Amino acid sequence: MGIKNSASGESIHDLRRCVLKALPCRDEVLLNIIDALAVGPRPATPSELALSPWWGFAGSTLYSGLREGADTSTLAALRQARMEWWQQWGESLSEPEARLGLWKVRVLDATNYDRPQTRTVRVGYVHGAEGMKPGHGLSVLSERAAEGSWFLPLEIALIPVEQSPTEFGAEQMVLYVQHYGWEPDEVLAVDAAYTNEPTLRPMVEAGVNVLGRVSSKRVFYLPPPPYSGNGRPRVRGRKIKLNDQRTLPEPDRHHRVAGASGGWYEVSQWYDVRMRKWPTQPLGLYRVWEYKADGTQRYKRPLWLIYVGRAAAPKPPQAQAIYEHRFGLEHSLRLMKGELILDGGQFNGEQAQQRVALWVELVATVMWWLFALRKFAQSNGVNWPKWWRSRRLTPGAVRRVALGLFVQLGLHPPKPQVRGKSPGRAVGMRLAPRKRYRIFRKRGRRTAA
Repeated sequence: MGIKNSASGESIHDLRRCVLKALPCRDEVLLNIIDALAVGPRPATPSELALSPWWGFAGSTLYSGLREGADTSTLAALRQARMEWWQQWGESLSEPEARLGLWKVRVLDATNYDRPQTRTVRVGYVHGAEGMKPGHGLSVLSERAAEGSWFLPLEIALIPVEQSPTEFGAEQMVLYVQHYGWEPDEVLAVDAAYTNEPTLRPMVEAGVNVLGRVSSKRVFYLPPPPYSGNGRPRVRGRKIKLNDQRTLPEPDRHHRVAGASGGWYEVSQWYDVRMRKWPTQPLGLYRVWEYKADGTQRYKRPLWLIYVGRAAAPKPPQAQAIYEHRFGLEHSLRLMKGELILDGGQFNGEQAQQRVALWVELVATVMWWLFALRKFAQSNGVNWPKWWRSRRLTPGAVRRVALGLFVQLGLHPPKPQVRGKSPGRAVGMRLAPRKRYRIFRKRGRRTAA
């Protein structure tokens, strides 16, 4: 079987057809942006994509394509096209892990999109690795597809400046479940900010299985005791303080999990605990101690996890593995920011936010592009470069050989016809100055007098 006719090659062409069909306006230009980002080299701004060997249009066409293609319906159609392709090819291209069992891991998290110098776009202060800076917040929902940082972005949405990432993330998950559904073997891994009652309740009521970290300062409760017949029935049982070993009951299950470099994990599980503000909902509680090869504890405090959902709680080894995969999203976001300039589109003007939303969706599609190329890169027909000694198919490594893979697949840059010189603006035309905005600040709660 030839390379072009292989199953992996067919999946790539099918993804291109799905994406091209989902772009109703300036489809060839937007598809060329995705291709140019996939083959590199690493640009600093979107303008530098015109220097890519795969770019086939004039430099000004890039911004005109983003301006004309920025529409809410385009974003929804692009996400739908990727999901339809994933439903068809996901089972044959993804690589499950034995530690997860039958669970399929998805991760919800927020990241920053810095805009430190803009004044013509409405932005707020967003938390990032370097502290609070003016910019946009992005809520990212991704699915684990293979080992390492192969997390495919299902949705990347701009967070309104008035909402917190957790509040918006809960609404995003509810809308996602209404549109695509949620299977019993799918679990959402989240950080501690998403494990409070106002955020968990709408997601669980929508049918999402959630496993997330909780702070060691949190307080939980045992189930209420049987009714004694006097007074009002108790809503909660005895208090459990995670940072007080004396209040912890005996775990219902205990398991030891082998780790890397000779270390191991000790995972304890409690089947039924309750929240103070959500006492009717049973929760699964996990405590994870990590040990080095010499038997000493790696950290002073354990990792605490809770699980809430309609499906049965994961076993202790599975719970530890599920949350461990949450960090793969961090590496995926780092690649999208560093290599694919996820936060490099510093657009301005009235429709700046629509163009930012389109830009981040195009960058997300590049990750799907690279994942489709990953299987093709494993075929025997690909000539491995000399520097590729480890043969680890990370997203960055696949991007380095993407240009050669495109050539072997029979793809080529577009060759548009030259339409002539633009007449430009009319004589005497004057543009009104752009509206200026102040940085949005969330007011803190007023203290009691």
